[in-house]
Amino acid sequence: MEEVAATRAVPPAGGRFARLTPLDLSYLRVESPAWPCHYGGVAILEGRTLLDDSGRLRLDEVRHRLSRRLGRAPQLRRRLYVPGLMRGRPLWVDDDLFAIEHHVHQAAVASPGDDARLQETATRIYERLLDRRRPLWELWFLTGLPDGRVGALLKLHHAMADGLAAVTLMGGFLDFAADAPDPVEASWAPAPTPGAWSLFVDNVSGRARAAARRVALVAHPRRVLKAARLVGRILRRSLGPGKVPRLSLNRRVEAGRVVRFLRLDLAAMKAAAHSHDGKLNDIVLALWSGGLRDLLLSRGEAVPGGEITTGLAVSLRSSSDPAAGNLLGMMAVPLPVAEADARHRLDLIIRATRLVKNEQDADAIARTLVAWAATPVARRATLHQHAIHVFATNLMGPTTPLYVLGARILDVFPIGDLKGNVGLLLAALSYDGRMFLAVTADATAFPDVDVVVAGMQRDWEALAAGR
Repeated sequence: MEEVAATRAVPPAGGRFARLTPLDLSYLRVESPAWPCHYGGVAILEGRTLLDDSGRLRLDEVRHRLSRRLGRAPQLRRRLYVPGLMRGRPLWVDDDLFAIEHHVHQAAVASPGDDARLQETATRIYERLLDRRRPLWELWFLTGLPDGRVGALLKLHHAMADGLAAVTLMGGFLDFAADAPDPVEASWAPAPTPGAWSLFVDNVSGRARAAARRVALVAHPRRVLKAARLVGRILRRSLGPGKVPRLSLNRRVEAGRVVRFLRLDLAAMKAAAHSHDGKLNDIVLALWSGGLRDLLLSRGEAVPGGEITTGLAVSLRSSSDPAAGNLLGMMAVPLPVAEADARHRLDLIIRATRLVKNEQDADAIARTLVAWAATPVARRATLHQHAIHVFATNLMGPTTPLYVLGARILDVFPIGDLKGNVGLLLAALSYDGRMFLAVTADATAFPDVDVVVAGMQRDWEALAAGR
């Protein structure tokens, strides 16, 4: 994220093999048909370079040209491998049966091809689980949009990469100029899957390194105690009756998603935030608060204390980290939904985010919650918690135009994953002078998600006008 970041205190474990971290594994453990743990987004492209004279997608050519770019992102040819007993955690290995046809597909958007039909098509494709026997990603080209445009829908499993890593990973398919030449086609041969003895030795070595890190933590007892106390408060709020508001926002997430898009001017958003001595992330959260306020009011719900809580993803990734895996933390940010005035609500958000950054250790919270998620009672607890009502994430994307096989990317909307009993997520992504906001919602619990987006749009107009 551009605005919310933290410093990772403990580096990830080394090792010979690309093993999944506990956080990576948590996305595999929790996944079900109702809780698919892939994410991604929808881009809208100028499609003339991708279509033939009759307006049909040149799918074979697209696949061939994209396959030439896979050398830039070798992780996209790797599949999940689960070794046997005493051989350690699952790891990524080269897929010896890799074929681009398994990952790049085509679908048609129903007429008239507007945002509503695009959203319907995207959510229908998005709901299907990825095949764990193959590398965990898909790219769908969506035809039928007006003015010769083409949609591109990415599905990427969260076990493979977090948002910042995904930007780098999928950047292998992208160019900075429309006339950029294709890479020279290079031969590729999959590396052999590691043998049982190598995996056993690596597992033993990894356990020894982990034990050494646990000993090192003893040298920082205050940090450990602070994180444990904070997570303890979150869990007590989650499980203790009467401690936090029981709202319709927290319902078991079911199969079926709704996605809604909003396009805003990035420079205007920064100007509005800076006029309040805030940051871009603050104004995103302020709009989120306004939309949620409208939703609760439309449902006839009052919020004791005037606040709800959003879980906010925090990047722990540095420029030296590889473009793979998850280096994420989390913070719990109060949203002042009781405040009716958009400008005053923004001021409250700015104060709240400053306080949260000083008080919360995003890395330690994430590590503790991952450990908690591995316990037998964790799944049931996530269905009954009321400490986190919604989620939000904000990612800084490229500032200049990008191209897919010569087709300029015009819009790009991020789509998140939902699980537990938190069925609303706001994902924000900046790109080429605009901010794209996308609300992902559980279709069963939030058939009225349009109320949220309308409230965000209204509040933005008020903030942009200085009212």
